[in-house]
Amino acid sequence: MRLAALFCGFVLASCGGPRNGQTGDILTDACLHWTACITPPPVAPSAAGDNLAYCIMGVGDPPDQRLPWVGQGIAVSSTQLSCIAQAGLDCDKALDCVSTAAATPCPTPTWTCNGDLLSHCDSFRGDRVVSEDCAAAGLHCVAVGNEARCGSAACDPHTFGAACDGSSLLECQPVFAPDGSMIGGVVRPAQDCGAHDATCGVGTYGAACIGNGPACTPSPGLNAIACDGDVLITCDADGHQERTDCTASGLRCVMITTPNPAGLVYTCGTQSQLIVCEEGPNFAQCDGTKLQYCDEHGNAELDCKQLGYSDCADGHCVP
Repeated sequence: MRLAALFCGFVLASCGGPRNGQTGDILTDACLHWTACITPPPVAPSAAGDNLAYCIMGVGDPPDQRLPWVGQGIAVSSTQLSCIAQAGLDCDKALDCVSTAAATPCPTPTWTCNGDLLSHCDSFRGDRVVSEDCAAAGLHCVAVGNEARCGSAACDPHTFGAACDGSSLLECQPVFAPDGSMIGGVVRPAQDCGAHDATCGVGTYGAACIGNGPACTPSPGLNAIACDGDVLITCDADGHQERTDCTASGLRCVMITTPNPAGLVYTCGTQSQLIVCEEGPNFAQCDGTKLQYCDEHGNAELDCKQLGYSDCADGHCVP
C-alpha cells in the first residue's frame, strides 16, 4: 500500500454546490467516476476495486496506467484516463471510454485472445468488453489456463524469479482466476534498466538492474542518495550508482524535507517536499457523504453529495 504519493495534476479549490461530479484533477476524477460506475467483482486479489483512495494511489505512471480490477487491473492510456475524468456523472459515458457493450452475455468473466488483441468480457456495469492491444507494448496475448493476459510467455510465479532481455528486466506476474486462486503467470517487463543508467545482469540476488556508476554502499529502504542537477542518483542493492534523468518525466530532482516513513531523502517530483498522507480512522471510508484520500498536497477530502452524487458507500461515491 502506498502511503506517500506525488501527482502531477493540480486540484481546484473545493467550493459549494454540485459540480457535475468533477473536482478538476484528472486522476482524482477518473478514479471518482470509475469506482462509482463499476460493479465491484466478488473477488479482487490485486486491489480494492471499488475504493476511491486506493484507486488514486494505485493507478501508476504513464505508460503503465491501470485502473483497479482483478489481476493486473485495466490498462488505460492517458487519453482514456482523461475521457473518464471528463465523463462527470454519466456512467455509460465513463465506461464507454475504456469498454464496449458485449454482443452476448458474460455469464462468467472471460479473457480471450484474437491474435495479439486481449479481450476481457465481464460485468463492469452490465456485460462489457475491454480490449488491450498487447502488440502495442511489444508483447503477445498469452493463454494461461482458462485466462489470458499480455506478456511474452507463460511462466510459473513460484519458480521464474527474474530474467534479462537486453536492457529489460523481466518478471513473472501472477494470473488469478475469478475465484481468486492463482493459476499461473505471464512474463512481462518490470523495468528498462537503460532508463536509469544501468545494465540488466546477474547480481547478488539474481537478475537485476545493475548501475553503471561507481561503487556505493547500499542501505535497506534508502536507495536515493543525491541530486546532480535534475538527475537523481540512487545506490542499488548490488552497490552501484544509477542515474535517472527526472526531466524525462517532466519532473525535477528534489530533496525531501518532510518526515517520511519510507526513508527517502531525494526523489523526482514536482515540488521540494514529498507529501506523506496519514491514514486516520476515516481514511478511504465514507464519513457521511465525505471521503478522504491523498493528492499531491497530502490528505484531501471531497463531498460526494456536493459534487452531485446521491451518496457515499463502501469507500466510493454513489451515482
